[in-house]
Amino acid sequence: MKIKSLTGYFKNNYLDFITKSPERILSITFFLLCILGCLILFLPCSGNLSLIDALFTSVSAVCVTGLSVVDISKDLTGFGQLMLIALIQTGGLGIMSISSVIFIMLGKRMSLRYEKNARRIFDAESREEIKSSLFLIFKYTFLLEFFGGILLTAGFTFAEKNFITGLKMGFFTAVSAFCNAGFVLNSFNLVAYNTNPLILYTISFLIILGGISPAICIMFSRILKKQKLPPLALIVFNSTLILLATGTIIFFIAEYNGVLEGMGWFDKLNNSWFQSVTLRTAGFNSVGLEHISGITYIMFIVFMIIGGSPGGTAGGIKTAVFSIILITCYNTLFGKSNIIRNRTIQPLMVQKAVTLTLIYLGIFLISSCMLITTQQISDSALVFEAASALGTVGLTIGATPGLDEVGKMIIIITMFIGRVAPATIVYYMNSKYTETRVTYPDAKISLT
Repeated sequence: MKIKSLTGYFKNNYLDFITKSPERILSITFFLLCILGCLILFLPCSGNLSLIDALFTSVSAVCVTGLSVVDISKDLTGFGQLMLIALIQTGGLGIMSISSVIFIMLGKRMSLRYEKNARRIFDAESREEIKSSLFLIFKYTFLLEFFGGILLTAGFTFAEKNFITGLKMGFFTAVSAFCNAGFVLNSFNLVAYNTNPLILYTISFLIILGGISPAICIMFSRILKKQKLPPLALIVFNSTLILLATGTIIFFIAEYNGVLEGMGWFDKLNNSWFQSVTLRTAGFNSVGLEHISGITYIMFIVFMIIGGSPGGTAGGIKTAVFSIILITCYNTLFGKSNIIRNRTIQPLMVQKAVTLTLIYLGIFLISSCMLITTQQISDSALVFEAASALGTVGLTIGATPGLDEVGKMIIIITMFIGRVAPATIVYYMNSKYTETRVTYPDAKISLT
């Protein structure tokens, strides 16, 4: 009886401790999923991976990063590859959605704080609306992956001249692309398919739709009906279009006689578009990146830090945060009110955006310094690796294969932080903020 009551005590208290806080749900569930994935991939039936490599691969999959220290097409068995894509799918859907579904399926009531965050994320007014939004998002996700898988199966079958290989690669890559993971079942990523528009454009649109977030994509219908979009959707759509166009133009110009040399102008344009799409989040590459120019290198770092959009599968500080900072800078320079679509951007929102960005850049600086201090690899490649891991992007310019055990652990921790930190920090700031009516005199501080 004592053991039973003690078990019940720990069970109730630990469950309450975790489930009453969104930031704890996110970090603890991701951590446990990474450990579970590591143990599964370490099994002999999954392949022949060392413990550190199994952990690295598991964290990279759960955090939908795509960095890999093994060749998953050769070092993982069919079972191991199946488990890998399951980890990618679980991580890509988002622990917030999954944990909400668990609450609903078990018939449990969410804590008020958790339900408040869920309502904000899913733009819902009630528990029933949260449930409807969740099932709509899951339906949207699996339908897009299914149709993307069919198109990619056709593309890979044509390229490989084998239907079974095309089917396997098609659906694996569809899930990986939508979840912005960047894993591919071959040793050379997508370099061999850089003249195949069907593969490049199918993957790129899956990446975009996954990175924008299902909740925002559902609002596409409002555009067709010529209805006004809410501020968040407007920011996401506009910033995504601007970043995609900017990245394509810069890559096309900077690498025209660089890594794109030898291609026709049409293939150069296709691959410039593809790398612009993938560089902020997904980690696929259709050209070798080891010899990119300095301009492209800087653009990659900046875009990887920006990342995708709120609620999507991408990492980074998010387009909404980046846009708020840019809009605030523009309005401050030209003496305008901080307004978007007849809505005021509150100073508190700007403070949160700046805080999140500075914390993110601080983590990026620390992880870069740790890698440079411990690894015998070029500094530029290590800085790129840190940005890629923290942004859960998965691109590399050659540093990943040369990492020792210490370097792998640094990247593992960086990938995990990059996946859970932005959302955790936002939830933490929301929970700590308390409105007060007490006012104080303005502080007189000179900025020059």
